[in-house]
Amino acid sequence: MTVIAHNLTKRFGNLTAVDSLSLSIAGGELFGLVGSDGAGKTTTLRMLTGVMDPSDGEAHILGHSCVNLAPVQGDIGYMSQRFGLYPDLTVGENIRFYADLFGVSAAERKARTERLLTFSAMASFTGRQAGRLSGGMKQKLGLCCALIHQPKVLFLDEPTNGVDPLSRRDFWRILRDLRSEGVTIVVTTAYLDEAERCDRVGLLHQGKLLACDTPEKLTHGWSYSLEDLVISKIGDHVFPPVSKAGPEEISLRRQHPFSLPPPSEKGKNELPAVSLNRLSKHFGNFIAVDNVSLDVPKGQIFGFLGPNGAGKSTTIRMLCGILPPSSGKGTIAGFDISTEPERIKENIGYMSQRFSLYEDLTVEENIAFYAGVYRLTPHKRRERTEWVIEMAGLSERRRSKAGELSGGWRQRLALGCAILHEPPIVFLDEPTSGVDPLSRRKFWELIYSLAADGVTVFVTTHYMDEAGYCDRLALIYRGKLVAIGTPEELKRERAAAGGKLPSLEDVFIGLIEEQDREAENGR
Repeated sequence: MTVIAHNLTKRFGNLTAVDSLSLSIAGGELFGLVGSDGAGKTTTLRMLTGVMDPSDGEAHILGHSCVNLAPVQGDIGYMSQRFGLYPDLTVGENIRFYADLFGVSAAERKARTERLLTFSAMASFTGRQAGRLSGGMKQKLGLCCALIHQPKVLFLDEPTNGVDPLSRRDFWRILRDLRSEGVTIVVTTAYLDEAERCDRVGLLHQGKLLACDTPEKLTHGWSYSLEDLVISKIGDHVFPPVSKAGPEEISLRRQHPFSLPPPSEKGKNELPAVSLNRLSKHFGNFIAVDNVSLDVPKGQIFGFLGPNGAGKSTTIRMLCGILPPSSGKGTIAGFDISTEPERIKENIGYMSQRFSLYEDLTVEENIAFYAGVYRLTPHKRRERTEWVIEMAGLSERRRSKAGELSGGWRQRLALGCAILHEPPIVFLDEPTSGVDPLSRRKFWELIYSLAADGVTVFVTTHYMDEAGYCDRLALIYRGKLVAIGTPEELKRERAAAGGKLPSLEDVFIGLIEEQDREAENGR
């Protein structure tokens, strides 16, 4: 076995982050580790890679103890969630730096760099500084740097977090190629469709390994997906297969969010909450947003999709009054984005990709800060503070620092802070990126409750199952709006004559590939 762990344990004071974990991973195996936020996935990888010593137990990689991996360090690759990029270096310079660090030969470096830049769609950005890349593009650059050498064992901690579906698909092609070449891969992921591509999957919860087997065997006898199985286990409910479920189990399942309510129909006959007319944004010679026009009715959940660097975040920043447009017009809640940005900020909530929280402040202190920003009255501040804490499930953690919270709790706290002043329009920029499946479903319950109360929700996401929850979708690519409609309309438009409807992911990828072909033919 290439990776062996026996009773591996890590404690931080009174907290047991990893609890007597035992597993073995064969050479050339693609092993997935999934679980809720705070389950112990990252701590496990840090112990296996020698970054952190265990409190108890032991682990061996390539026959060497993880306490001393120096003899095989060059055979181990590790990409952490906060992979170290140098913001003042360009994309090409970052890749060259890691190639030098890993001692990659000149001939191998050229071929591998071209391959990685092609899969990540970053060949045209080699001269851009890493600090000027979008969050998703930084993640892809981190992948390129981690894969510039070919280790015998590769550890990846949520490597596709924030990466668009097209790039995720290409990334997994590379993983399959590496596996076929004998590389052992251990990957943590919040995407359950990715977990289903692994040879085996381990489900970690509260530091304990609850299950470990092939995806097929884990879901054998169940009538729903690996995601539903994971949610049921980490949600403290293990449901029997539907065919065997009695009345009590069916009633219990209805209380658990295995499916969400139908989209909101509100606001169709009112003036739009968001209206754009040929909106554009240029940065020098680079056109980030190119003549985008669309309307979003009040109370609608509107999904804004596109690959990394397509212009989604730039568009949202213009709509929120943060960036001035280069040309075109737009109104938010009736206010002009060019001339009334301050009025817009008073009437919207904005949750960025990085959950705009102050990690050194407690839950209550973060809420108090935003209450001051929004100038809430003392009575309203007390009322809304309790609402946010209850909504986020933080009653017992109200005095915990935000930086100590798991991703799901930080996510709900950030949403609460963004809507503390009860705005009529909320902009959510990849709000569930990297968050575990149970937290994502709970978050979407909150989004549906907001829309039911008449709030307009404008959301970007790379999760295609979430895109299906939206009332309408728009796809932006290379700054241009290339498709808009309901999820069903978009699928019907892409369906072959007489064939079954494609998935939204297939629609997304097909539209982008079609745009690339047209651009290539137009040259």
